[in-house]
Amino acid sequence: MNILITGTRTGIGKALAQHFLARGHSVVGCSRRPATIDHPQYTHHEVDLTDAKAIKSMCRAIRATHGSLDAVINNAGVATMNHFMMTPDDTARRIFDVNFFAVLNCCRETAKLLQKSKSSSPAILNVSTIAVPWALEGQLVYSASKAAVEQLTRVMSKELADFNIRVNGIGLPPVHTVLTRTVPTEKIDALLKRQTFTRMCTVDDIVGPVEFLVSQESGFVTGETLFLGGVH
Repeated sequence: MNILITGTRTGIGKALAQHFLARGHSVVGCSRRPATIDHPQYTHHEVDLTDAKAIKSMCRAIRATHGSLDAVINNAGVATMNHFMMTPDDTARRIFDVNFFAVLNCCRETAKLLQKSKSSSPAILNVSTIAVPWALEGQLVYSASKAAVEQLTRVMSKELADFNIRVNGIGLPPVHTVLTRTVPTEKIDALLKRQTFTRMCTVDDIVGPVEFLVSQESGFVTGETLFLGGVH
């Protein structure tokens, strides 16, 4: 498969890229800074995903080098944990620019490449969070941006069905990443107690479901957001 993964410099995005590379797939990654992955099947683009023109340029380059895409994983995201009354307007807009509008624009441009896929079931996978169903206080803007992504997933799955492109989401509980590093330990512990599995989610917990949702084995699954850890 040819797979595009956004936000591959660190964390989950990097781990997913390394996983698919180890499985023999070709991976295109992107971030605002240089690559941290060195692999012959890996191509990196330095892109500000809030710049729609930059996304278009990246997709033109992907078409030139790869011809098509079989899967897109919209992993890149930002978060600010703060009371909404203490969240500046420019911070709120930045979160939506990265978490929602960048995803929307990536889907719009990469759908053209997914239509050229030889796979019987090309797929888009969008990353969400338990902050949506749990309506976590202190995460209003972040959870609202991800709720918008979940609605995007549902509607887009219908609008892209005629092109045989599936669109799904994956909802993540607390994971050791830069997004959770600054969250107080007691707050993380309280969240873990609400899960069915009362431990931190690991990258190893994520790669299997992600691989399933972008593979042909999930060819009859679309418009769904799968939450990990038993959070409902």
